[in-house]
Amino acid sequence: MNPPLTKPAPPPHSARWYNRAGIWVGIAINPASITLGGGLASTVAVSALVWLVPLGAMMLASLAVICGIIGRRYRATFARWSAHTFGLGVGAVLLNLMMALGMSGWGGFQMGLGGTSFGNLFGLPWWGGPLAMAILIVVLGNLNVNRWNVFVWLTTLSALALAVTALVAVGLRPSLEYVTEPFSAERAFWVVGSIISFASLFSLRSTDFTWDLASDRDVIIDGLCFLGVFLISLVIGIQLFRTTGDWDLAQILAGTPLAILGQIFLFVSLLSPALSTMHSGALAWAEILPLKYWQGSLILVGIGLILGLLRFDRELLTFLDWVGAILPPAMVVMIISAWWVKKPPPRLTLFAWLVGAATAMAFKLNGQIIHLAAGAIVSYGVLVLGKKILNER
Repeated sequence: MNPPLTKPAPPPHSARWYNRAGIWVGIAINPASITLGGGLASTVAVSALVWLVPLGAMMLASLAVICGIIGRRYRATFARWSAHTFGLGVGAVLLNLMMALGMSGWGGFQMGLGGTSFGNLFGLPWWGGPLAMAILIVVLGNLNVNRWNVFVWLTTLSALALAVTALVAVGLRPSLEYVTEPFSAERAFWVVGSIISFASLFSLRSTDFTWDLASDRDVIIDGLCFLGVFLISLVIGIQLFRTTGDWDLAQILAGTPLAILGQIFLFVSLLSPALSTMHSGALAWAEILPLKYWQGSLILVGIGLILGLLRFDRELLTFLDWVGAILPPAMVVMIISAWWVKKPPPRLTLFAWLVGAATAMAFKLNGQIIHLAAGAIVSYGVLVLGKKILNER
């Protein structure tokens, strides 16, 4: 059975949009989003990205806002929402496991890139920087989310400073010409899908940061903040690649006169997304295993540290491709189910998600780059058809 997801009365002291905006903006502009822009520019002409990037960013922001509004209206974190959609059995456990592993992957990216930058600054051994960053994240992350929101703003401003430093260091030489693969409709799907995949995890877990907001308007304002800053971040990444032919920020900055300043900004800017990653990952691990929040955070950071030491940050686009195969079908099922008055049974929602995810993975393994769209469409179709069949019985 689905646990009840009712609409309780708002708590007397609800948070406002500015209490959470730092988290949204921190996801929007950071070394990962800049890297994504550079990665897209490496295979797709800028003349196509001019319209594909805004399209993908608007779709991503819309999904995050829709999920955030659902979480706010029902006062539900991601864990509670997933349990309501997929039941308290294997479905919710599996989805929370995917969220926990996905957050651990992002932790690996952040600790790999940020830890390496920290180690370079202080001349630490190859393992010293990621370890120092892991300890710092655990200490800061176990503070109340409202308390580290101010710190998140500091790291977000550092991300903006990093972007400006990188652009100044390499010089601005705008050019729309670059050798890329032939453009096609499939390539357009891949660009939009990569953008959505970039924060599909955040879209689902945005409820962890919106469940106690005062109104839908607060969620929408946070979503608009995310959209505007995310577009700027992608454009910066595109510009950096057009100028240098690379999108590895640490490598780009290393050969410039502003290397030390850039490395400082790089490390600090990664703390904001790392904190929100630890928060949602800890909640997910605590749903899977009988753990307290701080214990879940240790597991999340521990896995992230191992991946960081292995330089998982160099596999960002590959990671996003697989995230795009597994989680968007679940997002479709959760959003549709939340808006239906009569909720579908957990066995149907779980089946719809798994069939969609399997379809997306099959497309991915077959070399098709429309796997995200294929999986989402199949999950929607299975859910609607299954509900119709059950209603006719």
